[in-house]
Amino acid sequence: MGNSNHMKCWGITKQIVTTLVVASLVGCASPSQPTRFYRLDSGEANPEMVDLKPRPGVVQIGVSSVVLAGYLDRPQIVERRSGHRLELYDFDQWAGSLQDNLQRVVSDRLQKQLKTMQVITYPWQQGISPDYELTLSIQRFDRVGDKVVIQALWSLIEGHASEIVEMQQITLQEAFSGGVEAGVEAANRAVSRLAEHMASQIGNHVKNR
Repeated sequence: MGNSNHMKCWGITKQIVTTLVVASLVGCASPSQPTRFYRLDSGEANPEMVDLKPRPGVVQIGVSSVVLAGYLDRPQIVERRSGHRLELYDFDQWAGSLQDNLQRVVSDRLQKQLKTMQVITYPWQQGISPDYELTLSIQRFDRVGDKVVIQALWSLIEGHASEIVEMQQITLQEAFSGGVEAGVEAANRAVSRLAEHMASQIGNHVKNR
């Protein structure tokens, strides 16, 4: 009788363990959440061919590589939860290099604003020396509640004299309502505003030089 009860208990225990293992395997086999990828967009359709040769009498602006704060140098989109805590979105990421993406968008927006000048991006071809070089350091670029904050330090360097003729730090905010994609759209607007501000300052300097 005792052996019978023992065997019955062992059978029940074995069945429970088997059920748990199967459930675990089913859970592991279930598809994970897909990762969503985002890019900033200048809103300009680039022509099929762009002539980058220096044109006589046309001021050339060279946009250097964009420098990102260390916490931004990663694929995940970042949200600031408090003054000391950040959250990374593992399933919402930048597609490709955020540095390259920012450089391209800033360059396109500058070219749209500075119609009488020529804007090129680093690395420029051998033998090309732009009249001015624009350096851009992104110190902050994250979501905070219902807004996106971008803080940037930028400098304009006169190429031939290697002289800094303009240096500014600027902070811009863009409000949004919605999820991550709405936040990316707000980030796009913030970058466009930054580029437009720099273009205005560059235009004023070149005009008054």
